[in-house]
Amino acid sequence: MESITAIVAAGAAFALSYLIGRNMASTKLVAAMMGAVCGLAFSILFFVTTVVLGAVLPGMFDGWTLGIHFIVLVLVVPLSCAAIALLEHRHLEKVEARRLPF
Repeated sequence: MESITAIVAAGAAFALSYLIGRNMASTKLVAAMMGAVCGLAFSILFFVTTVVLGAVLPGMFDGWTLGIHFIVLVLVVPLSCAAIALLEHRHLEKVEARRLPF
């Protein structure tokens, strides 16, 4: 159960960082920083949600695997989200540059 919620949290963070890189960021640095913050926020949201659900429904989550998944999410997801947002912003700049008539 912990793995499924961690995958959902990572997928949501990746999707939001893609949208940030495509629509919201003005420069590559801003895209990378916003993507990293997005990844960190979803990692913390994963932890808080699973701890609350574990308190409400005892025996649903294992504390050890929850902690391991949280550590992995905190280390991997912000860096991955920053890379996704940066690469999407870079790709968008190249596409828009091709449209220019000069």
